[in-house]
Amino acid sequence: MKHNWILLLLGCALGACNTGNVDFGYSPTNPRAGESINFTNLSTSGEEWEWSFGDATTSAVKNPTKIYKQAGTYTVTLKVDNKTNRTKTRSITVLDTVPDFICSIKDADSLGINIFDDVTFIAQVYNPYNYKVDYEWHIGSNRLYKPLSPANEQNFKLYFEQASSDAEEVHLAVTLNGLRREVKHSYKINNVLAPSILMMTADSVYWRQRIFGNRADFVYRLTPEDVEGKALLDATQDTLQIYNEREFRLNELQAIIPNMKGFSIAALKIYYRTDEGLFVANIDGAHQEPVYRGQVLAQCTDPIHNRIYWSVPDSVYFMPLIGSDNNKFTTIPTPLNNREKVVKLTIDPTKR
Repeated sequence: MKHNWILLLLGCALGACNTGNVDFGYSPTNPRAGESINFTNLSTSGEEWEWSFGDATTSAVKNPTKIYKQAGTYTVTLKVDNKTNRTKTRSITVLDTVPDFICSIKDADSLGINIFDDVTFIAQVYNPYNYKVDYEWHIGSNRLYKPLSPANEQNFKLYFEQASSDAEEVHLAVTLNGLRREVKHSYKINNVLAPSILMMTADSVYWRQRIFGNRADFVYRLTPEDVEGKALLDATQDTLQIYNEREFRLNELQAIIPNMKGFSIAALKIYYRTDEGLFVANIDGAHQEPVYRGQVLAQCTDPIHNRIYWSVPDSVYFMPLIGSDNNKFTTIPTPLNNREKVVKLTIDPTKR
C-alpha cells in the first residue's frame, strides 16, 4: 500500500496532478462584428498557448486580438501546454455591427459646428464581404443648411446657415445586405461674428448682410437702434474718397473719365460706374477694362477682404479686386443677394 502512495505522489510531481488554473477573459464584453476583441490569458502557469476561436481560426499568442467578420455565437477554447486536461472553453456572442459616422471637424461633439463652415460627416460601415450599401442622410430639424454633396453617398458634405442653442440631430440610415440600421449624433450649431455689407434701397430702407468668406448670411433689415450702421451708409458716397491721405472727388476724376457716375479706389485701382456698367482702370486712368456690362446703381470696395461690391437693379454682386497691371481678369462676378434697387453700399468691418 505504501508503495502505491509513493507512485501517486511521483505522478503528481511529474505534472499529472499539477494542472494549475486555466482561464481567460475578453473585452469588450458585448463585442460586435468588425470590432477588435482583446483576449486576456488568466492561466496561472504555462509556456505554450493554443487558442481556437470557433470560426476555423487559431492563435499561439498568449493574449491575442481577434476580429469576427460576422455576428453569431462562437466557442472559444484555450489549451495550455498542449495538455487536454488544461483547457478552458467559453461561448462568446458577437452582435451585429452597427454603422456609425464621424464629423470632419475636430471636437465637434463638444465644441459644436460654426455656421458657414464646411463640414463632412463620414459614414463608418463594416462590410468585409462587399455587400451593397445604401446611405441616407438627413438633418433632424428644419434649420436651414446647404448640401454640398448628395445625401445618398458614404460622406455627406454641407454647411449650416443658422445657429442654434439646441442640439442639431444628424441622422444616417444604412441598408447593408437588406438590413437597415439608423444612427444619429447631435451637434450644437454656433453663431460666429463676421463683418457686414450695409445697403440702402431706393425706398430708404437700411439692410445688413454678414459676410463669411465666399458665403453670406441672410439679409436683415436694420433695427431703429442700429444707429452706427445707418451712419456708416449715410456718410459713404461713391463721389468722394480719401486714399493714401489724398482726397479724390468725382468732379475731378471726370476730367480723366468724363462719363464717370461714381467710383471707389483700392490697391492702386479705380473702380467706376458709367451708364454702360462697371469698369476698372489704373489710378491714372490707364488700361480701362469692363467688369460688368449693364446698369450699376452703387459700389464699394473692401481692401481688407480684397473685394469689389456693386449693385444692379435686381441684385448685388461681388468679385475679387483685380491685380494685373493691364486690368485683365478671368474671375466671374458672383451674386451676393437678390435685394432690389440698392442705391448705397458700404462695408462695416466691425464683426457682429
